[in-house]
Amino acid sequence: MTKLLGGRYDLQAEIGGGGMAVVYRALDTALGRQVAVKMLRSEFADDEEFVNRFRREAQSAASLSHPNIVNLYDVGITAENEYYIVMEYVDGPTLKEVIRQQGRMPVQQTIDIVRQISAALEHAHDHNIIHRDIKPHNILLTRTGQVKVTDFGIARAVSGSTITHHQSHSVLGSVHYFSPEQARGATVDAKSDIYSLGVVMYEMLTGNLPFSGDSPVSVALKHLREPFIEPRVLVPDIPQSVENIVLRCLVKSPEHRYADMGALQADLNKALLYPDVPKFVSPDQNLERTISVPVVGIGDYAGTRPSSSVDPDKKMEDSKPRRKHWWTKVVWSVVALAIVVAGAAAAYYIFMALVRVPNLNLPNVTGNPVQQAVTILTQDGFSTSQITEKQANNNAPAGIVYEQDPPGPTQVKKTRQITLWVSKGPQQLTMPDLSGVPLAEAQQNLENMGIAANHIKVQQVQSTQVGAGQVVSSTPAAGKPVTDSNTITLQVSQGATVTVPNVIGMTLADAEKALLSAHLQPGQVTRMPYAGKDLTVFQTTPYQSGDTVPAGTAIGLYVVDNSGQTSPSGNAVGGNTTGSTSPSGGQPGNTTSGGTPPSGAVNKQVLVKVNDTNGHSIHVQILKSDAVSNNAVVVDQVIYSTTSWTISVYVTADVSGEVTVYEDGKLVSRYPVSAQAQ
Repeated sequence: MTKLLGGRYDLQAEIGGGGMAVVYRALDTALGRQVAVKMLRSEFADDEEFVNRFRREAQSAASLSHPNIVNLYDVGITAENEYYIVMEYVDGPTLKEVIRQQGRMPVQQTIDIVRQISAALEHAHDHNIIHRDIKPHNILLTRTGQVKVTDFGIARAVSGSTITHHQSHSVLGSVHYFSPEQARGATVDAKSDIYSLGVVMYEMLTGNLPFSGDSPVSVALKHLREPFIEPRVLVPDIPQSVENIVLRCLVKSPEHRYADMGALQADLNKALLYPDVPKFVSPDQNLERTISVPVVGIGDYAGTRPSSSVDPDKKMEDSKPRRKHWWTKVVWSVVALAIVVAGAAAAYYIFMALVRVPNLNLPNVTGNPVQQAVTILTQDGFSTSQITEKQANNNAPAGIVYEQDPPGPTQVKKTRQITLWVSKGPQQLTMPDLSGVPLAEAQQNLENMGIAANHIKVQQVQSTQVGAGQVVSSTPAAGKPVTDSNTITLQVSQGATVTVPNVIGMTLADAEKALLSAHLQPGQVTRMPYAGKDLTVFQTTPYQSGDTVPAGTAIGLYVVDNSGQTSPSGNAVGGNTTGSTSPSGGQPGNTTSGGTPPSGAVNKQVLVKVNDTNGHSIHVQILKSDAVSNNAVVVDQVIYSTTSWTISVYVTADVSGEVTVYEDGKLVSRYPVSAQAQ
């Protein structure tokens, strides 16, 4: 699709959407960067109340600035009455997609992701902004594993998985993740986000939701009234300290949850340092018995109606005291006395009978062949009629007693029944053919067969025939007999890896051929003004020459397109005199001298330094305008440490220059350059 939004944002492809909006990947032509554009669906554009709330909430979200929150860049409306929000583009999956593909997630990974989400929410809460719709669908993950929380205060899509207030038709939240107070239609605060984050953490640890049902109403009622299966019941390997965090987040009464996100983060930071702690017991023991859920109209849903009237005469009749006869009291007293006497007599005779039965020593016969066990018991005074044998699969050899009831050695009455469980040997299974199956699915198939998770090992191997993350083969091999006690090793493909070739300076056609020859896919092509020869490649994304990547990876290409563009001095932008220097810190530089400078132009060197003291990734973009270029992108790089670049700027007496620096899409500094001595 080709559409220039607001005269600046080139909509390129639809990448998502919901009941409220459609999300597009777009190119910010002013800055030459990828962005995400969310556009309201047309049916919402005429709702004045909704539009006002949308604009107000978008402005609130734009006030947030945090590394774990998707940045909002711009808000606007077109001449066709189309409302849109421009956001940071995150090239990665949602947390929901990761859970669907991977199933339950490792504890360490879960804690790391939840810690980042809670940090984002803490920042929002400090600015008096409540998310109201925390769910894995609104959590994005970058290629480096960084969390980006999106849709602050604007997630109001109407769908089958949400519950709507009948009076205002405003969506209160996604039913599987919202809090009990949202189910009641009450005002929500930061405690509601804590509850929703607890649901997300539960799903990450177990691969399941705490509550599900046939309708939004049934799920809402479960949030309000019912307990959930605790995480360690489903996954016993979860440390108690980690389960405690989930239990405390999911307390139904807000006052008994964490006080704030800071308290939650404190427990996350020490959960793996002190895993063996007492289990958290919620003080909120009495679940709600009478519940009003104004958001869903429970009475109408159930098809019930309260009685509109009561017969007053019937009511008066029922309220009159009834006359009791004195003799009924006497009869009931005699009956009660007879029951007590009979019970006492029966108890006496039973007690005396037990006292008269002698005790015998019951030995421990587990580990013995069943015939030998029976012989031992009969020699100790028990009859064969008292001994019951039950057979089942067990890791003990066939014919061996692996359990008995009562367990020995002990003393029992001579008449006591004894049960012996006799092994049929380990259950014989056949190793299935899992080749080509995704790892998570293969692990689940083995667990469904009875293979314990700790008996399944994973071995990474390279394969050009099987896609990354899929099973190549197994040990034992497919078709071989196995038991539930065997250790199964799955060989999982890392995929073939290739090196990104250097295509800078090639024509677009030659660059695409080079990528295909290297077993890579040509990705998105972005054409923009740049100092260089038209229709040649000047940048690749998201990987550069020399990077090792999985075969089949798509490599985006930035192509010079100076058609119709002239430099400030009137010379056509072009040439191919691109040079580079090596910045400090050992990172590869990317500076451009531009096209052929006009006569009398002076080459000025501008030193740009970006400090990265926290070791976090920073997306640096440096643009320059001078006598040979206009807003040319000379640096487009992600750094992880303090880095500097030397930029060549050509200026004349009539044409000055300027270098602008952007960090993560934000303008942070400008460097004006003139021909005069500085």
